[in-house]
Amino acid sequence: MKHLAHQHLLVLNENYIAKEGDVCTGCREQIDSCKSFVYSCSNFTSSTTTSTSGVENLCVQFLLHKTCAELPPKIVNPIDPNEFLFFKPLTESPFTCCVLCGLPRNWFTYRSRISNKVCVCIKCAVFQVQQSTEDPIIVHPAHNHPLALIEYPSSFKCRACKVNDHILDLSYRCTKCQFWMHKSCGDAPVSFLFHFHKHPLILAFSLPEVYRKFDQYCRICNERLLWLEWLYCCLNCRFFAHFQCARSIPSPVSSSSSENETYRNLVHLPAADELSLNLLLEQFVKDKITLSDSSNNSSIFSATNYIKHWAHEEHDLKLITINELYDRKNDDEILLLCDGCVEPIRTYEGQSCYGCVPCNFFMHKGCAELPREIENHLWPGKTLYANKYNEPFKVFYCDGCGVNGNGIFFGDRVTPSDKGSIHLHIGCVTLHKVIKHEAHLHQLDQVFRGYYKCNACGQSYRQHKHGCKKCDFYLCGGCIMKARTYKHRWDPHPLDLIYDVSMVAEHEHDFDCEYCSEDINPNYWFYHCSRCDLSLHTLCMEKSSYREFKYVKFGATDIIRDKLHPHGLTFVLNKKVRSCVKCGRDNQGEPVLQCAPCNTIFCMWCVNK
Repeated sequence: MKHLAHQHLLVLNENYIAKEGDVCTGCREQIDSCKSFVYSCSNFTSSTTTSTSGVENLCVQFLLHKTCAELPPKIVNPIDPNEFLFFKPLTESPFTCCVLCGLPRNWFTYRSRISNKVCVCIKCAVFQVQQSTEDPIIVHPAHNHPLALIEYPSSFKCRACKVNDHILDLSYRCTKCQFWMHKSCGDAPVSFLFHFHKHPLILAFSLPEVYRKFDQYCRICNERLLWLEWLYCCLNCRFFAHFQCARSIPSPVSSSSSENETYRNLVHLPAADELSLNLLLEQFVKDKITLSDSSNNSSIFSATNYIKHWAHEEHDLKLITINELYDRKNDDEILLLCDGCVEPIRTYEGQSCYGCVPCNFFMHKGCAELPREIENHLWPGKTLYANKYNEPFKVFYCDGCGVNGNGIFFGDRVTPSDKGSIHLHIGCVTLHKVIKHEAHLHQLDQVFRGYYKCNACGQSYRQHKHGCKKCDFYLCGGCIMKARTYKHRWDPHPLDLIYDVSMVAEHEHDFDCEYCSEDINPNYWFYHCSRCDLSLHTLCMEKSSYREFKYVKFGATDIIRDKLHPHGLTFVLNKKVRSCVKCGRDNQGEPVLQCAPCNTIFCMWCVNK
């Protein structure tokens, strides 16, 4: 016979004696003597030479099971019965996954001629074309052919639940192909209410095509769903669960009182809004001060309301109230950002902070009272030192949340000029070790080592994270502190944090990011306004609202850079389309040094150069 996968004619050998290492080129299975007829190369069979180099070596190694060699040139597409899949030999088939078994294959396959995305491996193709002698009994919506009821124990892999074992009950088998399933699976309810979802879930025999743009995952086991797998789903909520996972999950068991008490004592996230998040960060700082050894506190306090703080050596800092600031300045002149954590200092009556009004330098009372040296549970036995760059335009990258800042950071070096491997702003270094987040059922523990993928943003990191090892669920430092709602200049309503797509009801079409115009993968977190149908990636939310520089305090004036510009410069966030006068690069949305009289800006690359 002439076969597409080989250049020479093949001959059928009914008495082939298999040698160790003889493998079928088509299915990669071992060839056994007396069990299979084998096709081999006619060129090798008729050759009298013993050379095994070059083309002859390929001919010696080319062997095919009779069933693999005699498969038809095309089969019916299991996804679309109106389309055919065409045989592709190994040399033309890239490494891919079979849509039926879900396993990666690099041998003979059948492919769709139009899209080339649908692939069926040769093993599954053999089952597709094999005939059965059973009499038809029933018609099931999961399959196009009649099914026969098998009333004796059988060993097979169920197409519905994927379990491969000996069955002591009844089963259904196709009369025309190798489709087989447990009777209990075939009789499963089409729709019923599960205790872990608010709507009834509908049985589907394949993932609907509209949801195949992104990988979809089972909400129970977190494993990826194959296109042709049975599943239970709620399409309005985009809730998907493996067929077997949904049927085998136990009924809810009420938590013990001790477990509930443990969760009650944990920090619960997400915070309601930005103000609540700021208050929570303040509480983290207070907790760290309480736990720290008072002898390790290097701030020098006096009996008066003044302190000498290492971050502002020019003057003492005075403990002042907000009312005193109102007496000194007009309301619209007050910009109270803490020079420690760079979070807003609350301005309602009765609050106090440490500050140097002439220098526009302010600190939360808690941030000012933080020890200069602390220990963190991520690095037991290692001392972290508080530092701050003297130049206000020099920023650091926080290894916890991935946001730039120019406030106080804690690192593993005594002075900021020493290049250390750790940089954590106050909010991350004081973050609790264990928290509870609404997005996950169990508590999340903070760990440092190990490569992981954040379940919120989909990015991969080696930095520390909070996670649940039992469920393989992890959140990076930037995502775990996202607020439940944010205000954005593009929408009159607060945007809601969507960590489960079922939170957006009756939304059948895709979510498009307003900032980058790309489709949003609903498997990850994003922000959304249901009234305006406006959506943003979490990262695009940061960029479009300039929150990627939320820990940078701008406004420093009279910055002298003689080699760069003769006038005093101001450190600002450039929100317009403007280019650096030195390098010509557009710096919209980035920190720059600005000379207002000359109407020029200088990017940070040129400044630091």
